[in-house]
Amino acid sequence: MNNEQVEIVKRTIIRLLPPRPEGNSEIIIQRYEKQKRDANQAFGDVFYPKLFELAPDTQELFKDLEGTKQKFPDMLTLLVRSMNRLHDTLNTMQELGVTHMKLGVKVEHYQPFVKALLWTFHKQLGDEVFNGHVAEAFVAVLSRICGIMCNSAYPQIRGLPVDAPMPTTEGSSTPPTT
Repeated sequence: MNNEQVEIVKRTIIRLLPPRPEGNSEIIIQRYEKQKRDANQAFGDVFYPKLFELAPDTQELFKDLEGTKQKFPDMLTLLVRSMNRLHDTLNTMQELGVTHMKLGVKVEHYQPFVKALLWTFHKQLGDEVFNGHVAEAFVAVLSRICGIMCNSAYPQIRGLPVDAPMPTTEGSSTPPTT
């Protein structure tokens, strides 16, 4: 993972999960909060069915799926935005790994999670935006995040196979190239 890949991922995520606009007016804040809720819901409505298709046993991990749909995109965005300041978020990622392990997330859940996430971004953004170059950047960044989380939760395991090929919206396992 390099800084260019992190920047590519940041610019791409903003297209689906927009940052808070400048300004403190109540109208701006209300409009943003609604836009964020809608974007998070739309993302979750695509991501979670794909995750459950790839790893059906993960469905039992989500007791409050609607709440998770609102929280997950925010956490993902926060982690990605701070990837080029890894020292600032390393503890957070390590704690997330341990917390997820305690909640029942297994090592083998990480690969289908990454596949579902890549598939979701590709499906929502399309081939033109989520091309092979962008997919590679996502794989690098997500692999780094998942690797940190797994290594803290499962220190006896190293080099986890989380960088899986990106499935396209048609189900192919090859990323689009442009």
